[in-house]
Amino acid sequence: MPYKHGVYGVQVPTTDVLPPSGVGTLPVYIGTAPVQQLADPAAAINVPILINSFEDAKEKIGYSDDWATFTLCEAVYAHFKNRIQPIGPIIVINVMDPEVHSSPASVSVPIVNGVGYLDQPAVLDSIEIAGKVKGTDYTAEYAPDGRVKITALTSLDNPSDVTFNKMDVSEVQPADVIGGNTDDVRTGIAAVDLVYQTLNQIPTLLAAPGWSHIKEIKEALVAKAQQINGHWDAIVIADLSSGSEADTIQKAIAWKAANGYTDVSLKVGWPKVTSAGRTFWASTLIAVRMQQTDFANDNVPYVSPSNKQVDISGTVLESGAPIVFDELQANELNQHGITTFTFRGGIWVVWGPHNANYEYGGPEIDPKNVFDASIRMMRYITNSFQQRYMSLIDGPLNRSVVDTILNDAGAWLNSLVADGKLLSGEIRFNETSNPTSSIVEGDFVFDIRTTTTPVAKSLTFVVQYTTAGLSTLFGGES
Repeated sequence: MPYKHGVYGVQVPTTDVLPPSGVGTLPVYIGTAPVQQLADPAAAINVPILINSFEDAKEKIGYSDDWATFTLCEAVYAHFKNRIQPIGPIIVINVMDPEVHSSPASVSVPIVNGVGYLDQPAVLDSIEIAGKVKGTDYTAEYAPDGRVKITALTSLDNPSDVTFNKMDVSEVQPADVIGGNTDDVRTGIAAVDLVYQTLNQIPTLLAAPGWSHIKEIKEALVAKAQQINGHWDAIVIADLSSGSEADTIQKAIAWKAANGYTDVSLKVGWPKVTSAGRTFWASTLIAVRMQQTDFANDNVPYVSPSNKQVDISGTVLESGAPIVFDELQANELNQHGITTFTFRGGIWVVWGPHNANYEYGGPEIDPKNVFDASIRMMRYITNSFQQRYMSLIDGPLNRSVVDTILNDAGAWLNSLVADGKLLSGEIRFNETSNPTSSIVEGDFVFDIRTTTTPVAKSLTFVVQYTTAGLSTLFGGES
């Protein structure tokens, strides 16, 4: 250490902003990531990867600002770089394989002082310079800024003609995102089954921004969200198209109905949004807001993300063209089960407390399925009971164990009621639900009755004029 005498100032690199700990809601994103930047890309393909921060994402799946090619990078940025509250963790499942989803490319790279940079998503093993030998005449590696750094070990032409395989999202098909289970190897959306098995995490939100506006992918997400691993129920957050076929409010409403985006477990967003020159799919921002809202409420999803602030500056179509509408028009979307965004009170907020099944004036809806918060709350309760009591399976069920479950579960339900997270909740062990034929097979049923807390969708204050106050002009009382 050098001798010092005086006052010194030292600047150090900015540290990554970490999300708060203890977040319960867990979004799972399926899409594409720049894994060609990794030393071992194969380890990050079709497997659930837990991401805790922006820097963590760069290490585990790479990062690129080319969100159209690498859709998972949008989710990473939205969660960990938003200006309201960085929030995580998230889980990502990358389906993009450098060995499969790439195409030949070539470019001339200027070499300055023995170093050149290739600003393309190149597969490292495929990089070649004509007449030169990698490792002998040059090296190629990804730099921290996401570019490929080419370092000359011997004399290289300036510029040098470099050929390589370029990551190509057009090679990724909906079938790659949907995936499947072949010989017990899960890929794409089917890899959601591995979240609990490999990470001991319960997936509660499924999303595939950049892909979920494709009907087959939406349907695969909805199917997967039911009874994951035979147990867990999740919610899907998807996008409606905002292309030319759905570039107006009326077209979006018609597109939603025509393509069957009407599932109870589905929350849909329209249109896309913009923030600081970046464009996001609606589903990404809705998922971020849900996680932020749940964290602010003890990780219990009884509060709708609607009317909560999001880090955006406007709404846009797929073309990038702005689309401006007011709250009345946003309500028109809401009444058809479409969640959108609106500017009110000086901030932009998510706007729409329903899931995609909602249709105002349409067929009667089960009361528990009217609001997004109620739908999620019912899933939260069933998931919680399964998680709390799985250790009792294959143990003896005597009266003492029954009483323990009733007392423990009853206290938990009562605490939710006391906090206003439920209006009522009770658990019973009824003889009528447990016939002898079921008991001898070891099958037992506990009956739970609950009322979720309704969402205050509207408040109306009725004001009436009266002449009674005129008497005050003459000193009387009104």
